[in-house]
Amino acid sequence: MTAIDFYILGHSDEHARFNFACRLSEKVYGEGHQVYIHVENAEQAQRLDDLMWTYKPEAFLPHNLVMDEQPAQVQIGWQDHPAHHFDVMINLSSPQPTFFSRFARVLEIVIQDEAVLAQTRQHFRFYKDRGYEVTHRDLRG
Repeated sequence: MTAIDFYILGHSDEHARFNFACRLSEKVYGEGHQVYIHVENAEQAQRLDDLMWTYKPEAFLPHNLVMDEQPAQVQIGWQDHPAHHFDVMINLSSPQPTFFSRFARVLEIVIQDEAVLAQTRQHFRFYKDRGYEVTHRDLRG
């Protein structure tokens, strides 16, 4: 069964959320996993793709958008489930995609923005009501 992790940040802006998604992707990729990041739309996907090239000058994270022909270890998408198999999904969209259960782990990033808080509370209830193992990591302090 899919394990769900919520990472709770003290920040309230989307840039901090995307920056954390880059750091988390790097960590998970470094552990040998393939990562799929699900965002709301093509604009967010492009913004995250651009950030991954610059968020940490000394790092290289092999990534691309799901529409690119060659799959990468980290891919960013916003539509239906990716054709390539990944074992970890970072979800930055709402509602959570219907295909979330095909992943071994789903990582949700929470910021202190009212809309994001409301969405992730719904996600939390959805997962718990269906019996998924849910953990949270409070990084505010």
